[in-house]
Amino acid sequence: MSDIAVVTGASGGIGAAVAKMIHAKSEGQLRVCIHYNGNKAAADKVASEIPDSFAVQSDLSTAEGRKILLNAALSEGTPFCLVNNAGVDRPHEPALMVTEEAYVKILDTNLKAPLFLMRDFAKEMARGESGVIVNISSVLARKAVVGSAIYRASKAALEALTAQFAAELGPKGVRVVAVAPGFIETSMTAAIAEEQRAGIKKDVALGAFGGPDAVAETVWHAIENQYLTGAVLAVDGGMGL
Repeated sequence: MSDIAVVTGASGGIGAAVAKMIHAKSEGQLRVCIHYNGNKAAADKVASEIPDSFAVQSDLSTAEGRKILLNAALSEGTPFCLVNNAGVDRPHEPALMVTEEAYVKILDTNLKAPLFLMRDFAKEMARGESGVIVNISSVLARKAVVGSAIYRASKAALEALTAQFAAELGPKGVRVVAVAPGFIETSMTAAIAEEQRAGIKKDVALGAFGGPDAVAETVWHAIENQYLTGAVLAVDGGMGL
């Protein structure tokens, strides 16, 4: 049975780059599970570009969806790595206009899903006293941007969970790390108006948006470095300074 690396939200953008990086850097030793929820064609395309990978569709905001993903990984091998990448950043609501509907949508995907995936996958990893979980956070966990109140709260909470799980799982041989990207060139950021992009870049020390591979390389570093746990690794071009 193979060691499995599960990447959630891997049908495009950062998730797809992470999935490809894990396969390349592990030289195929980690078999990649490409999770997606909506875009089957995109997920199948990513899978076609990664030898011996497999795609799994499920809604991670539900207990049944998370069970589907775990069982799919277990049916193919032993979960060694979980990358909690799936997330949403909309709707963008100013603080005085936040809605309960947005709260449920964003928190279910960005916080509840990774929390319970960590719980369930870590139980499997602990059996073999080996494994690593990487949570994809955001520079906005530490930086205010109008319209991001619920989103940034979800990411700040995810970083707190990263530290808590790292402390409790370390003695069981399981490491937990967070990677916090800044603004990365993906379909999510492609919708940002050019005037707003220019304003964001002024806050970035390197003066540009990053590429998905910059995040993927850092995720691989978190997977590979055996003495790294509980940390938040910023990949934001200096936006968080």
